[in-house]
Amino acid sequence: MIIEPRFDEHNIRKIETILLGHPIARDYFQGELYDKRGQRSDGFTLERHDGTILELTEKQSAHLFMIPDGSAAWALRVNEHGNAPPGMNVQFINSFVKDGEQNSVIAFRSEQAPGVWCDALHIGSMMLSPETPPRFCTVAFGLMAVTAYRFGFSGIHLYGAGHGPLRPGDPEALIGYWVWPKLGFDAPVHVAEMTRHPDAAMHGLRTVQEVLARCPEWWKTYGSARPMQFHLRANSPSWSILLNYIWKTLAAC
Repeated sequence: MIIEPRFDEHNIRKIETILLGHPIARDYFQGELYDKRGQRSDGFTLERHDGTILELTEKQSAHLFMIPDGSAAWALRVNEHGNAPPGMNVQFINSFVKDGEQNSVIAFRSEQAPGVWCDALHIGSMMLSPETPPRFCTVAFGLMAVTAYRFGFSGIHLYGAGHGPLRPGDPEALIGYWVWPKLGFDAPVHVAEMTRHPDAAMHGLRTVQEVLARCPEWWKTYGSARPMQFHLRANSPSWSILLNYIWKTLAAC
């Protein structure tokens, strides 16, 4: 993916400064990772789609894979499974992961067009405990997006789980379908689900972001799980949404 200097200067650097200056980044994303034996990590090594090798420092690894300080992290080669693609699966556990869970991000090769390959990321699992500090996911994902853009990744994929209506105060509720679009993820919606409820204003909409722009409460109530993507190319709609969200939620902190 082509890195555009003007976009980097006028957008990426500005939100990177906000993210790195936030208490969440200062307290939890300085790059203190460990392996399964409790030894300090040297960072991860990735094989790019073109065969070149990317050596990530400990801090770059923490940012690219959303791994907070003090985590035990390791990498495994995995085959395609369910919604997850084949690639290098970076898994980690820490005090913010729900009991019995482990979070994971897969680095994989994505075919953007026939014969056109690039590097991409897939957030396989991101299950956080109720004790996780507010804005933790916003800062962590912002750092991931900035780092992925700088290294030329094309996109970030995931499965936005759960469905509406949300149940307030339910710690077991899956809310990815509602949370990830706030950070710039998008996905197609289908004609059938748009006509399922008698609201003519919703007819003809084609994407989750179009639904949110028209009536966010409708999506909160009737939205459902599906694969979603954040496009990392410069000036993409995904970046526009994330940039605005970071400015509104973090810049004043």
